[in-house]
Amino acid sequence: MSEGQVEARRALLDKLYGELAGARDEVAGRALESAIQSVWLESGSPSIDLLMSRGLDALREDDFDRAYFYFDEVVTLAPGFAEGWNKRATVHYIREDYARALRDIEHVLRLEPRHFEALAGLGVILEELGDKKGALDAYRKALAINPQLLNGKERIAPLELEVEGRGI
Repeated sequence: MSEGQVEARRALLDKLYGELAGARDEVAGRALESAIQSVWLESGSPSIDLLMSRGLDALREDDFDRAYFYFDEVVTLAPGFAEGWNKRATVHYIREDYARALRDIEHVLRLEPRHFEALAGLGVILEELGDKKGALDAYRKALAINPQLLNGKERIAPLELEVEGRGI
């Protein structure tokens, strides 16, 4: 991506994230979520977009070896493209390789700190690893960015009780 394209992408994401934070209802929130996800998938490179498309097809077909192959290529060829890291983290998570999934999520969040899906994924992994406080923090950050996050509030409520206890 050229510098101008990067700036235009950033401005569009800023606008969409702002609208998402103030979405009036779930329908509006889902539409904005979808728009953000579309922007995340735009690499600016036809070859990277093709690799991502093939990886997503493989993921939908539960062919995790093939999906990993494509997403690994994306990360190698375009290390500044956050969604490549995010999708590879997804494959690591499915394979229960949490250490690698966490490393890839770290890359995603370095490149796109507002990536609510990566934050929610971080919460899921931390919760499964027993880090309830870390999971709660990750879910809260994801929900602050995307108040309409699917199952966001449902994941937070039991963790709040467990981590913070009941108020008086």
